[in-house]
Amino acid sequence: MTMVDWLLTEQLLEIFQKAAAERPNLNAELLPRSPLGEDDVLAGAGTVVRIETTDGAVLAVTPRRIQRVLDERGLDLVRFESLVGYDWITPEISAKVEMKARHWDRLYLYPREGPPITLDHLGQAVYPLMTFLGRVVELRSEKVLRHKLDDDVVDLLGKCLSAAARGPFLTDQELADLVGRSRETLDIVAGMWPKLNLAAPEVLELLERVVEALLERAGRDRGAWEEWIGARPDKVEAVLEVFRRVSSGKV
Repeated sequence: MTMVDWLLTEQLLEIFQKAAAERPNLNAELLPRSPLGEDDVLAGAGTVVRIETTDGAVLAVTPRRIQRVLDERGLDLVRFESLVGYDWITPEISAKVEMKARHWDRLYLYPREGPPITLDHLGQAVYPLMTFLGRVVELRSEKVLRHKLDDDVVDLLGKCLSAAARGPFLTDQELADLVGRSRETLDIVAGMWPKLNLAAPEVLELLERVVEALLERAGRDRGAWEEWIGARPDKVEAVLEVFRRVSSGKV
């Protein structure tokens, strides 16, 4: 069991124990062992949650995954090392209010690769499950990824974002065409860096576009490059490759 497994086990217990005490109709229970194995993770008591959905399906939630229980077998719906985000009710934010009455117990899960995964008919279990997934994304993707990145990698990529948004390298039209962001939007991202979900695929895509656009202009104004970025172009390429390998799970 890794440290993240242990932390998520503690969170799973605490969140669902509290939910069971506060919600008498909670359609979830803590089991002493997973019916599907994972002895290396689930050696202690009360470390798997069984959710019986309102349409009759059974889900097993562990510190590492969510599975659909089929007889004695488990079908992986999502493994948490690939989970980069989740959303409540529907991925279309504008439709949330309209959809709430019908789909209040629906979640969408976003793996690093592949389409969103829908968990539907979750009943009262949707609320503690949302809370737990927040811990999963924080601990197993964002925080774990951040711990794998040296400070100089994070700092230099932050300088690239600031240079693109606030420096003299790109016009407003070039930002829109090459980076796909307005100057105002990119400035917000640069201001939030690195307090983002660094594991989200769109973060890597944005960094790739920003770095490519800046490298094409590296030789035009060496004084501005030194002022805003202060590292050789090959160093910028190298730190982007480090981020690419870490965020894709290759490291």
